[in-house]
Amino acid sequence: MKILAIDTSCDDSCAAIVDTTTWKLLGNQVITHAQKMEAWGGIVPEIASREHLKALPIAVRQCLEEAGLRLGEIDHFAVSHRPGLIGALLVGVTYAKSLAFALGKGFSVHDHLQGHLFSPLLTEFEGGKAPAFPWFALIVSGGHTELFEVKSITDFHWLGGTLDDAAGEAFDKVGKILGLSYPAGPEIDRWVKASATHADRARFDFPRSKPESGYFSFSGLKTSVANTFAKMKAPSDQDRLSVAASAQEAILDPLVERLLRAQRKQPGHQLVVTGGVACNSRLREKLPNAYFPAPRYCSDNAAMVANVAALLQRERKLEIAPWTTTPFAHTEY
Repeated sequence: MKILAIDTSCDDSCAAIVDTTTWKLLGNQVITHAQKMEAWGGIVPEIASREHLKALPIAVRQCLEEAGLRLGEIDHFAVSHRPGLIGALLVGVTYAKSLAFALGKGFSVHDHLQGHLFSPLLTEFEGGKAPAFPWFALIVSGGHTELFEVKSITDFHWLGGTLDDAAGEAFDKVGKILGLSYPAGPEIDRWVKASATHADRARFDFPRSKPESGYFSFSGLKTSVANTFAKMKAPSDQDRLSVAASAQEAILDPLVERLLRAQRKQPGHQLVVTGGVACNSRLREKLPNAYFPAPRYCSDNAAMVANVAALLQRERKLEIAPWTTTPFAHTEY
């Protein structure tokens, strides 16, 4: 069947269509609202919700045009309903539910994190080969830093996550301290990479969470960066670059060490890294043997939601959601 999926968990309005008969991704559209958020230095949930109201119908229409389909040819609607910004999720869930109701079709709700978790399998829609189970999978983004053991599409469990802030949020806060624009994570990556011969990654010894704890923590790092930068009376561009490079190492090292520590205990597991921070070139450099999805599938998108729905349908475990379904911002694993 043809599945149209929607994701509005944060500040991107996303739509995608997959065909489970031919196992093809027919359309994938993302309308980002980062430029709207830049003036605020971060995501404002109320503004994100209002932008989704305007952009989501456009994303769906563009996706249908890309796929060469009419709305009536869609057999099933899938939508992410947790975790995320509750107002943004409400827009997506209500829109998907309304389309399904109007057309007399079923709809299903899916966990946004599970979308990221199984995004490596999207390569199968493009004729590629996905990593074989089992995995140790790290989801690392602006809102999430979570580690899972994954044995199959229906057999996975949580191993640990952040105690406070997410790694991507730490990147953005460091960038804000240094006067970089939002989102700062990609900007720090590009800046440090372009200045690799001049960036002193070891100049500042910012605090790192201990991998043996099983958890991550980035709040102390942010405070340390803020205090260090505040003590510089007239920081030069080289000073700012060294802060950015040292902070990037302090954010990424615990992620790498925790993944490798898990693999050392169970060497048969492959390593997978997903989420927006998985686009970071330095992280990919530090984990040369890990599997990273294509960057377009790392940041928020609806293809990963459609992928989960298609995989569950193939396993005959796709559950039709009741019309009373509402979004929930928190998930227990």
